[in-house]
Amino acid sequence: MLRTVDGAYTQAKTASAEQIPLVAISDSMRRVLHDARVIATRPGPVLITGESGTGKTRLCEEIHAASPRCAGPFRRRGCGEFDLGTLEATLFGHSRDAYTSSQTDQPGVLLEANGGTLVLDDVDCLPARAQAGLLRFLDDGGFYRLGEPAKLCKSDVRIIVTTNADLEALVNVGKFRRDLWYRLRRWRLHVPPLRARRDDVRELAHLFLQEFHDTTRVIARTAPRFDDEAFELLQLLSWPGNIRELRDAVENIALFGTAKDGVYGLSTVARVLFNSDNGPALGLPDGGAAAPDDAHVLQILRTTQWNISMASRILGRSRTTLYKIIKERGWKEG
Repeated sequence: MLRTVDGAYTQAKTASAEQIPLVAISDSMRRVLHDARVIATRPGPVLITGESGTGKTRLCEEIHAASPRCAGPFRRRGCGEFDLGTLEATLFGHSRDAYTSSQTDQPGVLLEANGGTLVLDDVDCLPARAQAGLLRFLDDGGFYRLGEPAKLCKSDVRIIVTTNADLEALVNVGKFRRDLWYRLRRWRLHVPPLRARRDDVRELAHLFLQEFHDTTRVIARTAPRFDDEAFELLQLLSWPGNIRELRDAVENIALFGTAKDGVYGLSTVARVLFNSDNGPALGLPDGGAAAPDDAHVLQILRTTQWNISMASRILGRSRTTLYKIIKERGWKEG
């Protein structure tokens, strides 16, 4: 499912089982999605960068769906998933004589994706020999299958590569071909991390909560939702694992939290998120009359990015008390 700029939803023909929605509520993602749709109409390879879990694959699917190749095949392979020989055979194919154990010709994914789009994930893991083959293909659309070094094959495929690495740094230390880097970066898109897309967190959390409600077949009079304070907490967290981490957190909340009249409030959300038994183990104390220890208080402050109002509500202490603790301990933000 793809969340478009105008708020409509479209079902991608190429949607994978992971089902991470492409949400573009924030200004930064609206720009990325706009640029992706413009690039989709132009030929040439595309380089998509961004941290793991930010939705790079969904953006690849959007480019394919918005391109003149949308009716063609969409294929995706990970460059770090195979050894060199297997990767070359997967990409370029091989003849039946290439290996003693092979009995049939294999076309390879470049031919399978003819007329469509091929996504190469983690292109920074591409071995040097495979880099040379990919560069040749980008130059003239030609490649050689293993076992047939004299037979040039041709395929009309758009290449999209993704990475969470700094390709330029790899080029500078000789681990990635400079000429290939120049070819791949004709069109570039960077997917910002979730911590830079606070407006998207709210929509994503809502979508995930609805998803888990639907898949668990829970019968309720009203659809579940988060209240404003719970959303505020979710938007404050940094989510280093990005959308995947948020999805896992919402699943924990749906499974282990308690909704009052279908509403998940701050106390329930915080209790699940900060409980090491069924959450990210961020250290929320059990509550009660005893004051939380310093480690818990400091971790809550850091996790909420020193939002005193939010931290005091989670800890069950007044803002005045929390300010006093901070001053007495000599804690500094950062």
